[in-house]
Amino acid sequence: MWQWLKGHKLAVAGSLLLLLLSATAILVPVCSAYSYSDQNAHLQNAPASLIHLFGTDKFGRDIFVRTWYAARISLMIGLGSMIVNGVIGVLYGGIAGYAGGKTDFILMGAADIIVSIPSLLYVILITLTLGQNAGSILLGICISGWIGTARVVRGEVRRMKQMEFVSAARLAGVPRRIIFFRHLLFNAAGPIIVNLTFQIPQAIFTEAFLSFVGVGIEAPAASLGTLIREAKSQIQLYPAQMLYPILILCLLILAVNLIGIDLERSFKIRKEGLMK
Repeated sequence: MWQWLKGHKLAVAGSLLLLLLSATAILVPVCSAYSYSDQNAHLQNAPASLIHLFGTDKFGRDIFVRTWYAARISLMIGLGSMIVNGVIGVLYGGIAGYAGGKTDFILMGAADIIVSIPSLLYVILITLTLGQNAGSILLGICISGWIGTARVVRGEVRRMKQMEFVSAARLAGVPRRIIFFRHLLFNAAGPIIVNLTFQIPQAIFTEAFLSFVGVGIEAPAASLGTLIREAKSQIQLYPAQMLYPILILCLLILAVNLIGIDLERSFKIRKEGLMK
């Protein structure tokens, strides 16, 4: 175990940081005496103190609680995006790569059409229809977010289905669904896991950007991008109000990227060793 930890320092550091951030995002809004939406006109733009660790905003709301509540929403969107995009992308890309021929051409052609439309347009249309909430943002991100995973899976399946172990399974009479799930997708797990890991920070940053430009969570709820946008108008007088959500956003993205980089390096080393 110690040797494994020494060989995966980035993944361990990223996992610990992500675990700490996730636990804080879950516990702070629940255990705090203040709510993310409570306003206090007598404490507007208060500086950081022992009572309000990050101070208060222009409405007297506790920035510490709001920041960690926003981090919880960002984490939910990131993890939800990974799950939805993973399920759709793996099945879609796997079927396209395994079937080949006209099926592959039609499926990937449809994917190219979907991805040709900017994701921002999807989000705007969905939020106008379903309202500005986390579910709408997640749906807008996932409409085209799975296509990158599908392309990775398709490439891996097309490469491996020509290998000898797949031919041997066919000759042995193994059903096609068993070959697809147990032999092809299982052996393509490395690139799939790496791709899905990087889906999390990408979704978190996309949601923060959309909220920053105004296409985000409806008040009084807020994401990290919303907090940054609200603090922008007071950056010259109270720059710390923008600093806190930016710092948490950077730490979230850093934590998941550390895990993804280490996984990518490990699978690359393993692949090179198998090829030798």
